[in-house]
Amino acid sequence: MAVLATTVWKVRAGKAQDYLANVASAKKILERLGGRARLVNQAIGTNAPCFIFIIESADWKAYGELQTKMQTDSEWQGFFSKAISNNANPSADLIGTGLSTDVPLG
Repeated sequence: MAVLATTVWKVRAGKAQDYLANVASAKKILERLGGRARLVNQAIGTNAPCFIFIIESADWKAYGELQTKMQTDSEWQGFFSKAISNNANPSADLIGTGLSTDVPLG
């Protein structure tokens, strides 16, 4: 059962290219660590316009392993610090988070 960690981002005016470059960097690192990353553009809805960044793990075990790797990987920590936590002028604002699992149908 896949586990999906989501973050919802509102891109700041004039910063779309910076944001997309950051997402491309994050995707490369996260996939090296064992996750699957993708981005969706929410054009209509409560938070629209916004982007939803999704990190998928195969199951809870893989999710836990990815989280451990993210906490100890120097490349991820450096990226996260530069792009998000220590950035006075980020390209986007975090407006939501979630953690979901697939629900088998039929």
